[in-house]
Amino acid sequence: MHEVLRATSDSQLFEVTTAPYVVLDPSFRIQGVNPAYLSATGRTRGELLGAFIFDAFPDDPRDPTATGVRNLTDPLEQVLRSVTAHDMGVQRYDIPDSSVPGAFRRKAWSPVNSPLTDADGRAVGALHHVEDVTAVHDMVGGAHRGDGRETAPPAALVHQVIRALTRYEHAIRAAAGGLSAPGHPAQAGTLPDPGSARRDALWHGIVHAAREARAGDCATAVCATALRNLPSIDAAAITLHGSALLPVQLAVSSPWGRHAEELHFLTGEGPSLTAFRTGTAVLVSDLGQSGPAGARWPLFTEAAGGIGVGAAFAYPLRAATATLGTLTLYRRRRGTTPVGPPADAQTFADITAEVLLADLDNEIIEEIRATADHDDLNLAAGIVAAARGTSVGDALSWLRTTARTRRIPVADLARSVLTDHP
Repeated sequence: MHEVLRATSDSQLFEVTTAPYVVLDPSFRIQGVNPAYLSATGRTRGELLGAFIFDAFPDDPRDPTATGVRNLTDPLEQVLRSVTAHDMGVQRYDIPDSSVPGAFRRKAWSPVNSPLTDADGRAVGALHHVEDVTAVHDMVGGAHRGDGRETAPPAALVHQVIRALTRYEHAIRAAAGGLSAPGHPAQAGTLPDPGSARRDALWHGIVHAAREARAGDCATAVCATALRNLPSIDAAAITLHGSALLPVQLAVSSPWGRHAEELHFLTGEGPSLTAFRTGTAVLVSDLGQSGPAGARWPLFTEAAGGIGVGAAFAYPLRAATATLGTLTLYRRRRGTTPVGPPADAQTFADITAEVLLADLDNEIIEEIRATADHDDLNLAAGIVAAARGTSVGDALSWLRTTARTRRIPVADLARSVLTDHP
């Protein structure tokens, strides 16, 4: 095995990341596999190491429409030829069911392949990363109607799904660490060190806190970890934003921090909202009303000053195609010369993004479902209003009343209306 492939496989981040990864040599034999990949595929390390990937994961011979092997072969060959990363989008690729001989499990994945290079820049293998997106794919794109056809999801819902599926970008950064930036080949000279010792310590601290947290408390654990690891920070808040939904505070480290975060949504302005809207970090060391912050966000600055906020550092939680939310760090006013954010704050935010986006599947799916219900109801109301010659408001009332009469969820009634009026 080439030393670059061995060093990648032996990397600590490769082993501890929650993102599934496989290291492939140029003949597409598996030279490294991490625990997350074994969990996602239901296989053992002994079954996969040294195996030709398409022997380990063949197409279902009973499915004449299966194209998983072909769809993955071409991009892998392209990555080795061009020495550039390749994002495959969402792919249907059923895999063998290890518990039932001869059976296959229906799966959809979000794969991305990145080249691994030697000191001369030549590709010596590929880092294959996948995310199991079957649940979201089935909910949105694979939900079948009674006649066997698939329903077309509303545009707003598709946007939400795309945002949910693009968390792989952060996983790539975490696994490759100091090896490369997303979309650029890893260089052998930086292996096996995935970054500074401080980054490694932060990574382990955040991952450990997230794994030890109770179900649904991952974000709370991350906020607590921020206070322990980032000097002079008095509160941390993680908020999930979305164009179709109201902001959701996933976690705040204290009531005071919650109050500070809520001021953004009461005033409609502030560092957190700006960071989300621009996709770049907003670092304000002095929230004094007479300074730049006061001119930029006068309402927020006045309100924040009233509860003793002296500084705010907002970091977007980014995916490949969108900003999902923010991590905002607050510092109380202390009457001293303003100082900037902790040196490790940006690194902490980057790691937080991957950990949260990997562990918040259920919450993201719930948001997708809520968005779907809302969009379906509005579309159905428009159809009913046109058919009955009434207002949309009256149509909504009719849908709700009819749903209660039939004792079914109003969202189900709305979808039946859409099915009858394609």
